[in-house]
Amino acid sequence: MMFRQPWLIPALAAMMLAACSGGEAPEEAAVSAAVTTVPVRQGSLPEQVVAYGTAGPAADASHVMNVQAAGHVAQWNVTAGLPVKRGQRLLTFALAPSSIAAYQQALSAQKVAAAARAHTDELFAQQLATRDQKEQAEKTLQDAQANLDALVQQQGRSPTVDISAPFDGTVVSVDASQGDQLQPGAPLLTLQRGDGLVVTVGMERDAMGRVSSGAAVALTPLDASAPMHGTVRRVARALNPHTHQLDVEVVPDGEPVNGESFRADITVGQWQGWLVPRDALQGDDAQRLVFQVADGKAVRVPVKVLGESDSVSVVSGALDAHRPLVTTGATQLDDGMAVRTSAPDAKP
Repeated sequence: MMFRQPWLIPALAAMMLAACSGGEAPEEAAVSAAVTTVPVRQGSLPEQVVAYGTAGPAADASHVMNVQAAGHVAQWNVTAGLPVKRGQRLLTFALAPSSIAAYQQALSAQKVAAAARAHTDELFAQQLATRDQKEQAEKTLQDAQANLDALVQQQGRSPTVDISAPFDGTVVSVDASQGDQLQPGAPLLTLQRGDGLVVTVGMERDAMGRVSSGAAVALTPLDASAPMHGTVRRVARALNPHTHQLDVEVVPDGEPVNGESFRADITVGQWQGWLVPRDALQGDDAQRLVFQVADGKAVRVPVKVLGESDSVSVVSGALDAHRPLVTTGATQLDDGMAVRTSAPDAKP
């Protein structure tokens, strides 16, 4: 004989309801991610070609001083390594007896030719000389004057020649000893221009045509000294046989040290697009994307990277200027995932 317990049926019903309700998670417990967002905005960054090189003398920075006459150095006023100013006397050069004699002969020939032409002009006025004789006397004088002028330009008019600095610079080397008998054109000393140091960097072949003279350059020393700016002066059109790169000569606005190494960021244009922090970019080179937030959920947006700086990327894509961009926490997101903003919006 079975006996029913009046309390058993309500208890079983309550247990069944509890079991059913325990299998359903409340909506408030849905998975979400804490992220940091920034506003998205459009703008530009300079498009740059990066190259590396060192400071050194420009191709036209050095100047060899000489005299186009035989002689010797009578007195030195400078030594190697000494800085000099434009117009400063560097040395006194004494002409050889043969050079002095050549000048005297040229001077005498010019005087004789001038007197002969004057006499011929008088005879021609009296109809005692022909026009051909007059023209011949004129040509003889012109030849004698040209010879004299050439000697004066080469060795001056006195037995000694003072050699002065043609520009501010530094004496790189002294190439002759005092008293040595020298032939015409023998090197006496080598000067380097004070502004003659340039930064020569190597550029890859695929950048040829993008970099031109006058381009602005940011120069960053690799030894952590103060950065400086510069301007491209020359772009080689042939590969350097040692580096297999194109040499680009940059004139700095500062004072580099000979042999100092630099990174050169050469501006060749501007990238225009959306400016996003680099840590907001996800994916690989084949497919880049970012996440924006709409109604508390992550929205996946494919983008194309146009250019980058150290901290900011310029991208193109269907971004919404009114939706915040996810930076920190973007790696854990999926499209449509609920998000919680953990920090106030800030600019990229």
